[in-house]
Order: sequence, then structure tokens, then C-alpha cells
Amino acid sequence: MSTKSTALYATPTNLDHPEDMSSGLCASLLHHGIERGITSKELPEQYLRVSVRPFNVDTDVSTLYKWMSQEYGGPLLHRAQPPSEMDELYASMIESDISQPFMGLINDVPICQIDVYKTQQDAISLYYNAKPGDYGIKIELAPLVLQQNIILLLQTCLEYFFSFPEVGRIVADIDMRNDSNEHMFKKAGFRNTTSIQGPYKVSSLYICTRNSFRQAVR
Repeated sequence: MSTKSTALYATPTNLDHPEDMSSGLCASLLHHGIERGITSKELPEQYLRVSVRPFNVDTDVSTLYKWMSQEYGGPLLHRAQPPSEMDELYASMIESDISQPFMGLINDVPICQIDVYKTQQDAISLYYNAKPGDYGIKIELAPLVLQQNIILLLQTCLEYFFSFPEVGRIVADIDMRNDSNEHMFKKAGFRNTTSIQGPYKVSSLYICTRNSFRQAVR
């Protein structure tokens, strides 16, 4: 499956972006319908519908918890229900204008959870020269998801994010041991800029600009 699908990127204006979702990428989503998608695209030749919608605390926390339990195991497996802190965390994100959570879907089935945030107001700004217009992205994957589908979703997210004029660059902090994630982000237009030593891991800092994104999906 090609990551440079002309059906997905030849005519960006064809993406379905509800115009009344918010006035900014990280604006609070409380006043909007949480079940309404923010962007979607049909790929009939691949029998795929790629879509992104706002995170729904009532239903998505349990889905995300199941993914994390399967991936990390350990103490999480001893809990039948997500800890209340997860509900509180995502509810506070939805209320904020600093970060926002979303769900990525293929054929209306959630396969990843996406957070976007302003890096100047996040701890990552301690490790690189964060600029106005820098927005970070974090992705949590469902178990056994196809890498190619994640690349399509990541590219769809970036096209939506860059539709906001205040967005200058998208930043990803990727564990240097995770070759799979590095491959996916490179395919979406991210470029490795430096290594950073965080409190728990050594990461590669990847940055995507409008230009590198266009080159990746050309």
C-alpha cells in the first residue's frame, strides 16, 4: 500500500473538515459535539475510510486502557477498570487550550489515540529550543495495528494540523529504541534533528514542517 496516495493528498481541500469545530488547534472542544469528526477521507481503491475525531472520555478511556494493558502488562493487568486518574487527565485536556486528545480511526474502528499540545507550555521545551507555533504530537497505538494504516492516519492528522495558520512545526519525541515509530514518522515528513536525554529515556527529536510534509506525500 503506497504511503503517497494521490487520492489522499492530491487535492487537500477535499478533506472533510467541519468548519465550526474550533478557532484554534488546541482550543477547548467542550462546546462541540464530541462524536463529530474533525477530518476524514475516503480511499475507495483501498477500501478505507481514514478519520480523526475528538476524544470521548465516556467511551475512549476504557479503549485506551485496554490497549495499554496489552502493550505494557504489569500492574495494569490487575485492574479491571481504568484508574480514575485517566478520566481526569483526558477531561482536563479537553477543557484546556494547551493540549487536545483525538482518536484515529480506520473504517470507523479506533486504531490509535493522538495528543497534540503546545510545546512551549510543556516539559519538552526544557530539552530543545521551542518556538511559537511549535505543536507536539504523541500517539498511542492499538495492539497489532497495521503500520501502513498508522502512516495514513498520521499524514491525515498532519494535513489537518497544518490547516491552522498558527501551526508552524509539529514536533515528535520518539524513543531511540523504537525503530518502527521512527519509520512511520519519517514517512509522514518528520526529520530527525537531535537527541535529547529525558528523565527516563534517550529520545530522538523529530520535526515536521509544511515543506517536509508536502515533500513526503508528493
